[in-house]
Amino acid sequence: MNLLRSRWSTGYAAVALGCLFVIPAPARAQMFVELGAGLNFISPVPSGVSYGSGSNLQASIGWKVEPKIRLRVDVLTSQFDVKAMVNTPCQSFGCSGPVFSFHSESVNGVTANILADVDARGILYLIGGAGLYDVHTQSTERLIGVSAGAGIAVPMGSRLRGVVEARWHGLLGATSGPAWLVPITVGLRY
Repeated sequence: MNLLRSRWSTGYAAVALGCLFVIPAPARAQMFVELGAGLNFISPVPSGVSYGSGSNLQASIGWKVEPKIRLRVDVLTSQFDVKAMVNTPCQSFGCSGPVFSFHSESVNGVTANILADVDARGILYLIGGAGLYDVHTQSTERLIGVSAGAGIAVPMGSRLRGVVEARWHGLLGATSGPAWLVPITVGLRY
């Protein structure tokens, strides 16, 4: 099942990056591509389940539409560890109590975002958007979500920038699994 999840994530990224080849040249001049990875933090959930921090991957394609405004489409996946308490029947006297089960779960998503530069050089920016998320926990849920955050894009060449971004993703209507996650991503924009 994890292999199937990773194939979907790879498929999302391939489609997003494949758009590079079908976009006309004038639009490509204002276009950028971003790749990043990092850590994520997950909302606590009652019921004896403990989510640990995990890792995330993100591929993005975007366009500059105004001097201080960019549009960006992200494909992201976040993997995290889960510690769940499992009550097992006691086979004999002196049982140690509940046992903990460890496994990993994931959140995959596609989001559309607006980036607004805060300063004239375009180094500090704010980001906000909405998207569709697949939450793979005990069951699979497809949810709509919103996101907001901030980032820093440091120039490293004529078009190359090093990017650090923190963004909160709220998963609307989540019944199992986390209600929100915060990936902190480090990457490159070209």
